[in-house]
Amino acid sequence: MAVSPSQIYVSWGSVTDSAGAVGYKLYRDGSVIADMLPTSTATTSYSDIGLSASATYTYTVTAYDTTGNESAQSNEASATTQAAPPIPTGYATCDQTIKNVPGDYPSIQQAIDASSFGDTIKVAAGTYNENLTLKSGICLEGAGIDQTIISKAGASGMTGDGVSYVIIKNLTVENSGCAPGSCAGGGDGGGILLFDSSNITLQSCRLTGNSALNGGGILVSGSSLTMDHCLIDSNTAANVGGAMVVDSTSNVSLTNVTIVNNVWSNPLRNGGVGGIRAYGSSVQMTNSILWGNVDENFSGNGSGISNSDIGGWSGGTNNVSSNPDFVSATDYHQQASSPAAGMGLY
Repeated sequence: MAVSPSQIYVSWGSVTDSAGAVGYKLYRDGSVIADMLPTSTATTSYSDIGLSASATYTYTVTAYDTTGNESAQSNEASATTQAAPPIPTGYATCDQTIKNVPGDYPSIQQAIDASSFGDTIKVAAGTYNENLTLKSGICLEGAGIDQTIISKAGASGMTGDGVSYVIIKNLTVENSGCAPGSCAGGGDGGGILLFDSSNITLQSCRLTGNSALNGGGILVSGSSLTMDHCLIDSNTAANVGGAMVVDSTSNVSLTNVTIVNNVWSNPLRNGGVGGIRAYGSSVQMTNSILWGNVDENFSGNGSGISNSDIGGWSGGTNNVSSNPDFVSATDYHQQASSPAAGMGLY
């Protein structure tokens, strides 16, 4: 048997008789939990999920033949699920225990699954064809923006559901989410999707070329997020928030973030936002740039925005709405004459 905090994997040997015993019933603590219908190659394993942590379960198995005769129950086998991982109460210090990808684990997700609170997953330069599910209390660190790239269409590049105290830095999430042109059918948070998660930090990251129904770059729902020195560019939303959607009383803090050239593609004809759309949530933003997002750079309560450059928008404190004079359409460093000096990623 193999165990985790909520799962036990049970396997047993096959049984045959003159009538062809090819079906099995698996009992947990005296009750049937699985009935493997007779086939020519009946399965001899079962994954029992949804169990309680630190609990002991007892299993027996019976075989039945093609005429319906059921054998006596096998000898009992017991297993105890693992203890639940501790709920983190603060950020771990990165670089204490390191798991290297691909040196120690061939995929990022395998390293995440094997990690414990406080582990750092260091991902070498390269493109990784994965959609990641995050775990609480870890540090996920790439080799740098556009050096370590997570890219896989069909689902969010990263998903955090009910996780906390996660640090993600020095990487790019690219070309993930629903396929461009098909997002009207559903799918939120093309680059990153956060639900009911707290204290998530992104440092020196890029979200680019991702697509979603809502939140092409990232969707934050019922969660708290800090972004520092990040770039969100060239993402697409079919409904709203080409770059970002912040909803369900989330709290988001952006410092030195550049959000540029994101698009609301408009198949639903509802007046969406290309940049950031905030619904009933707190957005704190400083020293950041929102420019060239189609249509509209920011929509929502902007009282927490200061010392930033936001095209076509006025509000907050000490903000400007002037062309930031990027070096080029794809190079978001600012020229020496830029009115947005000290703002944005670069």
